Amino acid sequence: MCLPANRVVLVKASSGSDGEVLGDDDQQPEARSLLTKVADSKLFNTYLHLLVFVLILGFVDAGYSRDWTRIGAISPELEQQLRDLAVVLGEVHVACALVAGAVATKRNLPVAPAVAKTALVGFLALCEVCFKSVPADKKTE
Repeated sequence: MCLPANRVVLVKASSGSDGEVLGDDDQQPEARSLLTKVADSKLFNTYLHLLVFVLILGFVDAGYSRDWTRIGAISPELEQQLRDLAVVLGEVHVACALVAGAVATKRNLPVAPAVAKTALVGFLALCEVCFKSVPADKKTE
């Protein structure tokens, strides 16, 4: 039996060699709709992003304010490591923001809010740009 490369064969354990052939198109809408529901939910795109942003602010404050070292909450070595990680985190956020701008342009979404939110929040905001539903007036066929 010869199957095209884009087909998946599911074999039932109890039935022996009988298989059901499903295409990739049959499986993607379920995953896509789940990701779209998550990206559209207020819990994800507002509250989780706000929590991540506050954690990032605390991370940067711990690395650069010197207050945490002065009161003995962290060591000077950990403070330096946090500064180094903050630089890497900033670079990752810039790269994610560039990708978000390209994806927003391709999906006919507003580019400036997508880039700004992704620069502040990072990968989670990029996921929102990639998977959230496009308003009906923005869709082009």
